[in-house]
Amino acid sequence: MSSAVKAATGVGSTQTPPADGSAPPAATPPPAPVDPLGRTSPHGTVLGFLRAAEEKDYIKAAKFFDGKRSPEEATQLVVQLKYLLDNGLSTSIDDISRKPKGDVEDELRLSRERIGTVKTPEGEMEVLLDLVRRQGEPAIWLFSQETLNRVPEFYSSEQHKDFEDHFPVWSQNIRFLSVPLWRWGMILVFLLIIFFAASLLTRTMIWLFRRLFRNRMSTAVEESVLALKAPIFCLLGAMMNRAAAGYARTALNRHYWSAVGLILVWTSGAWLLVRITDILISIVRHRLLVQMQVERATFVSLMGRIFKILVGLVLVIVLLNQAGVNVSALVAGLGIGGIALALAAQKTLADLFGGLSIIMRGAVRVGDFCQIAGIMGTVEDIGVSALRLRTLDRSVVSIPNSKVAEVSLENYSLRDQFWLHQIFTLRFDTPHDIMKIVLDRFAQLLLSNPEIDKNSARARLINLTPTGPQIEVFAYFRRPGADMAAFLAEQEKLLLKMMSAVEAAGTSLAAPIGVLRMEPEKASDTTSSR
Repeated sequence: MSSAVKAATGVGSTQTPPADGSAPPAATPPPAPVDPLGRTSPHGTVLGFLRAAEEKDYIKAAKFFDGKRSPEEATQLVVQLKYLLDNGLSTSIDDISRKPKGDVEDELRLSRERIGTVKTPEGEMEVLLDLVRRQGEPAIWLFSQETLNRVPEFYSSEQHKDFEDHFPVWSQNIRFLSVPLWRWGMILVFLLIIFFAASLLTRTMIWLFRRLFRNRMSTAVEESVLALKAPIFCLLGAMMNRAAAGYARTALNRHYWSAVGLILVWTSGAWLLVRITDILISIVRHRLLVQMQVERATFVSLMGRIFKILVGLVLVIVLLNQAGVNVSALVAGLGIGGIALALAAQKTLADLFGGLSIIMRGAVRVGDFCQIAGIMGTVEDIGVSALRLRTLDRSVVSIPNSKVAEVSLENYSLRDQFWLHQIFTLRFDTPHDIMKIVLDRFAQLLLSNPEIDKNSARARLINLTPTGPQIEVFAYFRRPGADMAAFLAEQEKLLLKMMSAVEAAGTSLAAPIGVLRMEPEKASDTTSSR
């Protein structure tokens, strides 16, 4: 029995069924073959051919042709086809389909792909690819026989002018990164032209921004406007590079310069958008702070950061799409794994919404002096994930927003009045009439101060202790725009006047512990003892 019959009938198979009678496991299919030259898509075929031809690897470049030819014929055909593609291909390499099946929506058969046309004096030549399937190999795209047969005819009609003939032979022979030296010189000249043109346009743009914001130019806005110089320069340079890429000598250089220009345009555009966002945030924050709307100013800062994060995410998606990554499949994968991502990012999301909750409730603002979870300090920043607190010893403590939203928070900056509260303990032998004098004097000092709330001011005898009677001084200090330092200065004046009133009444404050007083012996007592 032949091996083919054995394989079909299962006779002679060494695989034994499981003892429990269940079906044997299915055989793992072999991995799909991979083409080492990247010819599995029309884009890969055209790009691979141009790269091999640019490196003058004619044997490798001929592998992108359908059919067999002698080495001499293949080399000549590679040179001719590359010349035609360099000088007249109507389609950008980036626009060629990257899908293994090609563009299935065109009018051609599924195994054929039109990548563009080449204009010559003889007319237009269609450049076609055919999908070739060979046994044991992956399906690959090759330049069709129909296109290759017409290449010599259209090539002979061209007036062949090689730009590099205008440069010395040594500049053609010396190469760096497979690029002739004369081309590096042209690139340098091109970049210098872009640099000077972009510098001039950048100065003009900065002048326009200053004219636009001249009436609202705070220090932060001025710094933000000056920071526009770098992204504007990069964006203008990238746009000029993108526009000039179409004048490159070869199709491969046009592809590279166009791709680099597109990446720089998107990156510089996102960078410029972030800088403009900083300017707008600075203007809005300045206006809100002037209007004493600190909560809204903090909210604007946080939303600006979230917007800049979204700009970064969009930039990454666009760059991945330009690199050929299937973004739709990536987004679908993120949708499927969204639950797992949300579970993994619970703390991050909690911190984000915790920060929004803090700002929306107005519980704390940037610049407020407060106590959070037993830590006292000034709020320096409320970020996307954490709050930064500058403590009294000048260190910085970072507290997650979710924790700030949960723990006890005491905001001293939101006080409308300052509490003056002191307990005076007089000597235990203070007479009744002196006590009345002290109480009246304390009340007069409080009521005579215009910055003391009259409704809350009081001085009362609240307790009799073994040390002495206790007087409570209770009042609220209010002054528009006053801070803790102003309150402490005013409180110090009142306390000194109260101490002076105690001394003027003929008494004093009680000692915290018992004091033994040693009085000098009287002279009469000394004489009688003798």
